[in-house]
Amino acid sequence: MSWFRRENKQYFFYEHDVHSHILPGLDDGVRKMEDSVVIVKKMLALGVKRFSFTPHISFPSPLNTRGGILEKLEALRTCLAKEGIDIDADAGAEYKVGEYMIDLIKQGDIASFDGGKVLVEHSFVAASPSFEEVVFRLQDKGYTPVLAHPERYPFYAGHLEERAEDLKHRGCRMQVNLLSFVGFYGKEAQHGAKALAAAGLIDHVSGDIHSIKQVELLEKFLRSGEAKNLTNLRF
Repeated sequence: MSWFRRENKQYFFYEHDVHSHILPGLDDGVRKMEDSVVIVKKMLALGVKRFSFTPHISFPSPLNTRGGILEKLEALRTCLAKEGIDIDADAGAEYKVGEYMIDLIKQGDIASFDGGKVLVEHSFVAASPSFEEVVFRLQDKGYTPVLAHPERYPFYAGHLEERAEDLKHRGCRMQVNLLSFVGFYGKEAQHGAKALAAAGLIDHVSGDIHSIKQVELLEKFLRSGEAKNLTNLRF
């Protein structure tokens, strides 16, 4: 399905958003349920068909739990149903990689989505020293790691494509933020997103939406014509 068409030209496909902070009151994303409803309606209007919500799980912050995340998802479903809206959605989490994850993996307490995908991220300061082990242990348990926004990590700059290619060869997927393409996170992330797209190394594009303002920026981007540069993205 195309998110953006102009003069019958199809630019790129984006049905399934696998990275967002739309479930309210769980992290640094949306705070109020009414804002979550507004954001989901806007994304549906743009053409999104499926949602995998991914609130943060990060040590030593108070850890969200699978149960708590799923409760918020059901609450959002209920609010949308009152407006006659039924969504195709599940929920996982975005894990900031650290040694605490090893215990969660051993306990079978990982919040995955879409048949076993697990969204993971580095700190923006430095790569996690536990990253390789966490990726290995996730795969050993049958999960598919998905690296969130690799274009945004400054320590990948200069060898981003090589790093992404290496991780993909080992079964880790790449998720890029759509707003990176328009410089929302800075020039370096913009360059990285375009480089990954040109190299055909992107598995998922997503909004990484935290607020109504961000979804409005996403809407502006998709309606502006700049999305025509993403002709090679197919998912």
